Amino acid sequence: MDGDRRVFGYTRRTVALDLFVVAAVIPGLLIALHLLLPESARTALVLQHGDPDPLEFLTAAYVHSNVPHLRNNVTGYLAAIVMAYLLCLEAGRRRWFFVTFGAVLVLIPVFVNLVSYVTFAGAFPAAPSTRGFSAVVAATGGFVYVSLLVLLRTAYSTETATFAGTVVFLVLLVTFYLLHVSVIEPLLLAGASASALLCLAALAVSARGRLPRTRAGWLHLGTESVPVVLVTALLVAFVVGLFPQRVVVDGMVINVYAHWLGLVGGVAAAVLLEPIVAD
Repeated sequence: MDGDRRVFGYTRRTVALDLFVVAAVIPGLLIALHLLLPESARTALVLQHGDPDPLEFLTAAYVHSNVPHLRNNVTGYLAAIVMAYLLCLEAGRRRWFFVTFGAVLVLIPVFVNLVSYVTFAGAFPAAPSTRGFSAVVAATGGFVYVSLLVLLRTAYSTETATFAGTVVFLVLLVTFYLLHVSVIEPLLLAGASASALLCLAALAVSARGRLPRTRAGWLHLGTESVPVVLVTALLVAFVVGLFPQRVVVDGMVINVYAHWLGLVGGVAAAVLLEPIVAD
C-alpha cells in the first residue's frame, strides 16, 4: 500500500505540493502581475536600457507586453518545467531540481539581461527596453535536456546518456538548420544522419548483453524510451518557437539573442549544480 502512495519513490503529497509551487504559483505570479498591476507599476519593473535600475535586471523578466506575450511564455514554461521536474523525480534528484529551479528563476534573468544590456549598449539610436519571461523559458528547456541526461546516466550508464544525448542534440541542430537556411545542403543532412546512426550503433554495442530477448522485454524497453521521445519533441518545439525565421512579429522584436543566452545558461546552471547538490 505504501508503494501505491508514492510517485518515483516520493509521497503523493510531496509531489502535489511541488507541482503546486512549480506549475501554479509561478504562472499565477506572472498572470497577477500582468492583470492586477496598473500599467505604470508594470512599466517601473521593465529594464530601461537608457537608465537602468539594478533591480530591473531581475524584475523585467516577470512583466509582459501583452496577453499573447504572457500566454506564450506561461505555456512554454509549464511544458518544460513539469517535464524537468518529472525527469528529476524519476532520477531521484528532487533537491537538485529545486536548487536549479531557483537559479533559473533568479540568476538566469539577471545574467541574460545584464549580458544583453552590455552587448546592445550604444547599438540603437533610441534606448530599448526589455521585458518578458522567455529567457527563463529557454533556460527551462536547457534544464530539461540536462535532466534527461542525468536520468539516462542514473538508470543505465554514462555511455547511454552520452550517445542518446548526442542523437537528441543532432535532431535539434538539424531542426534549427532546416528552419533558417534558404537552400538545403544534402551533404550536411547526410553527415548529421550518419553521425546519429553511429551514435545509435555505439549505443547498441554498449548495451550488448543487456538487450531484451523477448517480446515483453522489447515492449518494456519501448516504454522506457518514451521520456527520450517526449523530451526530443518538446525541445524541437522550443527550437521552432524560440528561434523563428521572423524576429519581428506584430511590431514586437523577438530577442533570439536572449533566448540563446537563456538556453545556454539553463544548461550551464544544471550541469554545474548537479554534482554538488546531493539528494
